[in-house]
This record gives sequence, C-alpha cells and structure tokens, in this order.
Amino acid sequence: MGKSEAADILVVGGGIFGLACAHACLDRGRHVTLIDAGPTGGGASGGPVGALSPHPPDRWNEKKAAQLRALAGAEAWWGRIARLSGRDPGYGRVGRYIPLASEAARARAEAHARNAVDLWPAPFRWTLPPRDALSFEAPHGAVFETLSARIDPPRAIAALTDALAARGARLLTGHRVLGVAEGVAETEAGAIAARAILLAPGTGAGPLAARFLGCDPFQAVKGQAARVIPSAPLPAALVYADGLYVVPHADGTAGIGATAENAYAEPLGTDARLDDLLARAAALLPGLAGAEVVRRWAGLRPRGPRPEPMLGALPGSETLFLAAGAFRTGFGMAPLVGEILAALVAGEAPLMPPGFSIAEHLARIAATRRPESN
Repeated sequence: MGKSEAADILVVGGGIFGLACAHACLDRGRHVTLIDAGPTGGGASGGPVGALSPHPPDRWNEKKAAQLRALAGAEAWWGRIARLSGRDPGYGRVGRYIPLASEAARARAEAHARNAVDLWPAPFRWTLPPRDALSFEAPHGAVFETLSARIDPPRAIAALTDALAARGARLLTGHRVLGVAEGVAETEAGAIAARAILLAPGTGAGPLAARFLGCDPFQAVKGQAARVIPSAPLPAALVYADGLYVVPHADGTAGIGATAENAYAEPLGTDARLDDLLARAAALLPGLAGAEVVRRWAGLRPRGPRPEPMLGALPGSETLFLAAGAFRTGFGMAPLVGEILAALVAGEAPLMPPGFSIAEHLARIAATRRPESN
C-alpha cells in the first residue's frame, strides 16, 4: 500500500458486519476495499458458538420484525455466499429447543405459540412437543421453534472473505486504521481517500467515531465460549436454557456459550466462568458429560447504549457511516445491516427500525446522564 490511495467504498473492519456491508455494496455495483488490522474474523466474529435465534413472538415491535426478516432470509443469503466462495459456511436451519423452568413458563410458551401463528410466516412455528418425545430431561416440557439455525463462525467468515475476493473486492488485512475524517481514513501505511467510509470494526468503532458522536458509546462485553466433541449424540437442534446455548455443528462438534461479563481482568483469557458454563451444559444434556474440549475462547463484543445495533451516517458527515454494536446478534442481523448501510451510502432511506439509529442511541445516553428533577 502506498502513501496515499483512493477507493470508492472503504469498509473498516473484517468482522461479520463489515463483511456483510461489503457484499451489500458490491450488490449495488460499487467498488469495495475492506481493511482490517488483523485477519478477517479476528475478533468476536470468530467465536465458536454460532446460534441464529429469534426473540419470542411476544410484545411485537419493529426490532423483532426486522430480526424475523433477517432470519427468515438467512438460508438463501448464506446459500449464495456458499456458491460465490465455493465454501460451506456451516449454515443449517435446525430449530431450537428451550427447556421450560416452570408451569408458569409453560403457560407463557403456549401463548407465544398462538402469537407465532399470526406473527411468523409459514413454515416457521413455535410449538410445545409432548414431554415424552424429548431426548433430554425437562420436567415442565420444552419449546421447539423452527426458525432458529446454526452457523459455523470461522467457516462463515472464511466463506464471506473468499466470496469478496471472487467478486473483485480488494482486501487489506494487517493494516490498522488510526483515524477517520471526512472522506479519508488514516492508516499505518498512509491515507486512503474514499467516496464513503463504513466503520464496522467491532470494539474499535467507538474510538474512531467518538469525535463525531461526542463520546465512545460502546461497552466491550467479554464473552467466553467453547467448542467440544460430545461424548454421546446430542439433539439435532440448538438447545437454549437461561442464557446458555448448545449448538450442534455438522462436523460432529458442538459450540457452547457464552458468558456476558462487564468486568474482567483478562479480556481474552478463559477462566472458571467458562468451566461453570461447561458444567451447566453437561447437566442439561448428558451427551456433554465428559465431552472433549477442543477450543476454549474469549473475546470482546461491542454493546451500544441500546440493545440494537447502531447504524447510520455519523453526525455532521456526508461520507462516514457506522455499523456497530452487534453484541450477540451479529450473525443473525448481518444481512439486514448490510442492506441498510448500502442503502444509506446510496442516499436512500431504508426500512430501518428507529431504535437502530444513531440518534436513538445518543438519546439513550443523554437520558441516563440527565439529572433527576427535584
């Protein structure tokens, strides 16, 4: 890379949001350069779990409707990436079990099942199978919903990366972006001018965008997870119980995760919290008792002021755009996030839930800082 270069669209960040935005811009005929300080998927997007799951069909809002659109279209989206790259991203629509903790939880699940008939398109359903049909212990029964899917994050990142290369995008890995200004990104190897710059570097988004936003609005939440080889067969579907996911993958392994830690001493180290998570998984599914742990993982996931991603043009800029705050929903929301950012770059007004906007996130910050009235 020379001292000064030019690009049409410059995407900063090779995680799931950056890769999805790059593909969406290519779909609109733009020329894309993607830059990352490390390899693609080197941050939280390279974790071992890979659950793509919806919110319950309850208290419906625009955010849940947007997530439903993204998850319903995921099979076609990932199928196209597989064809473009010649790689299997590990996608499979396998459904999800949710063991119920009480009879009250079962009553709520029955209400959700009725809601899903009206809110979810066919063939997706939220059901309660007979308790004696379950292959694991669940005294109060379990939900089985058919919308959830699995993705193998490292394989998916490799497929997205190879598909970008096959489509003619330029990939600059190992190049850190030091700062951005209107129409230009300063890197360790020189400046890159671009018609539009999309900031999607995960936990690195805050420092780059802070002077436009007035603060760094993102919190780096630590997650710990693992990939294991089960000791006995598991259910073919995902299993979710009280924050714990078990995701069976096509290669015979299973992803288990993840913790959510706001305070930590070692951001990238695993510890007893992961051991506790593995013990909970083994208690839930007998096939995980004595499982061989083949990968222990820890990473930092960016969470914004609101639970939704933060998307839009940076305040006061016509060329700088932000796609950040994926937290736990990055792979599930990525196709939709890519479409929204590509439309914004083109000067269009995409169908985007208001809660995704930068303005709504900044309003949440302002509300938390506002002193109480006497």
